[in-house]
This record gives sequence, structure tokens and C-alpha cells, in this order.
Amino acid sequence: MIIIYSVEAEIINSKREAHKQELREQLLEQGFLLFSEKGLEQTTVADIVEKCNIARGTFYNYFSDINALFDALIESLNSRIREGVKKTRKETHSVYDYLYGTFKSYYSIIGTPEMIQFHIINQAHIRQSTYQSDMIKTIVKNLIRDLKSSKKIKAFNKKHEFLLLSFMLVGAPPELFIATHTSDINLTSEQLATFLAKLFHKVLME
Repeated sequence: MIIIYSVEAEIINSKREAHKQELREQLLEQGFLLFSEKGLEQTTVADIVEKCNIARGTFYNYFSDINALFDALIESLNSRIREGVKKTRKETHSVYDYLYGTFKSYYSIIGTPEMIQFHIINQAHIRQSTYQSDMIKTIVKNLIRDLKSSKKIKAFNKKHEFLLLSFMLVGAPPELFIATHTSDINLTSEQLATFLAKLFHKVLME
């Protein structure tokens, strides 16, 4: 009997955890849609719970406030970017291919119409949340390691130079992305990735 009760308890706990995860994903999804439409400053917890059809108190079981929900979205986005960089690092064998693959992967993630709108309307908050996140520190750390490990790179050799260069590699893609999508310049993600890869390759290799 004890074994049966134990199995039943595991099943119940498993279903409960699955439901919690589904609800968290729903909060993130509706948050993303509202942030893209109204921006972080104009979106409230009341807006989120209304869209999700849940009690206000349920929201606080997952996030402390609206900013915590926004930060969780950015953390999820940065996690996808980090995996893209990791995959590119494994699959490429030259500095240029690594740069191009990294930028192309990044733009493939943020290049959807919904993501473009999200970035344009929330760009100040995205910058703040991104540069304060542990994920971006990991990305920068990995970039520094990759840059230092390349024997072909001769232009930089000081620690702070690799750090600054890594921040440029992280910061340039979103800034260029927003600039081209808020002006009359109509460039594809591939064109942007190619330009940045050529630019940084020239800086690194000459």
C-alpha cells in the first residue's frame, strides 16, 4: 500500500509541476505580447492577470512584480542567444565564420516582427536588464575565452581590451538592429550579420 501511495503522490506532484510550468509559460507569453504592444512602463500586473484569466495573487506566486516578469523574458531570450553562440562555436573553425555564425544566430532569434516591436518599444529597459543579467556575463566570459584562444588574433593582448571588445560584440548587434528598423534602411538579417562579421574580423585580424 505504501508503494501505491508513493506512486500516486509522484504522479500528483508531476502533474502539479507541469501545471505550474504551463502557467509560468503563459505569463511569459502574455507578458511578451503586452510589453510589445504597450511597453513595460504602461503594462500592469492587472493587465497580465486579465489576459491569463487568473487571480492577482497567483501572479505573485511566480513573479515579485512586473519588472521581474520582464527580466525573466530577457533572461529567457539571452539563454537562447547563449545556446546559439555555443552551437556556433562548436561548428565553426575560423574567426570570420564564428563571427558571422554568432551574429546570424542572434538575428534569427530577434528578427521576427513581434520581437522587433518588443525591442523597439522597450529598448532602454532591455539594455538595463541585459547588462545586469548573469547570462550576459556568461556570454561575455565565453567570448573573452574564445578571443584569447585564437592564435590568429594579434591586435589585442590586454585583459581589458578583450573585455571591452566582448561588450562591443554583444552590444553592437541590437543597436544596429534597432537603428535599421527605426529608419528607412531596409536590410536583411543576413546583410546585418555579414556587415558586422566583416567589421569585427577586420578589427581583430589587422
